[in-house]
Amino acid sequence: MKKILLLLLVATFATIVNAQDPKTVFTAEKIVFYGLDFTKAKFAIPDAKPAEIKDTYFEAWNETVFGDNGRFPKESAFGKVTVYGDPTVVKRRNAAVNTADITGKYEKPLTREDLQGVINDYKDGVRKEGLGVVFIVEHFSKAKKEGIASIVFFDIASRKVLLAKRMSGEPGGGGLNNYWMRTIQVMFEKMGATEYYLWQKEVMGK
Repeated sequence: MKKILLLLLVATFATIVNAQDPKTVFTAEKIVFYGLDFTKAKFAIPDAKPAEIKDTYFEAWNETVFGDNGRFPKESAFGKVTVYGDPTVVKRRNAAVNTADITGKYEKPLTREDLQGVINDYKDGVRKEGLGVVFIVEHFSKAKKEGIASIVFFDIASRKVLLAKRMSGEPGGGGLNNYWMRTIQVMFEKMGATEYYLWQKEVMGK
């Protein structure tokens, strides 16, 4: 009996360790996509007031990225057979943003510790285990014609960041929604074309 319990404990420990291995990002067949987290973002968008950005566009941008799989091909971008969408966490977090904090100078990229601090709050998603990914948006700047986000892959159960890659994209298109969503679309295109493969090569060593 003791031997059986020991074997079960060892197997459980091995499963936990494997789930927290960065290689899981590339070996898992399924992933949960959480959307766009704007809680650390700075916006230099003269066309819209801070309250409008938060109350209108946070939700509109997320609805667009979740709803349009043509412009945002999640399976190919994340290299997965199945992608589940779960906007629960980012909806709660984005709603709590203080509009006084979202404008101002973008001073420096988010650190690994900053990103881990965000993921530590991802406790109330629909799925309680598996692989998750979220875009933690850092900056939208009209003057620089640039959007920046960190694409963060993490273990859902432990909320440990497994891999984080910073990307940028150029805006474009008509209307504020499409104009800024083009930056995210560019990131998806880059991942699907080359970036995901390069990250895999870096982590897997082949």
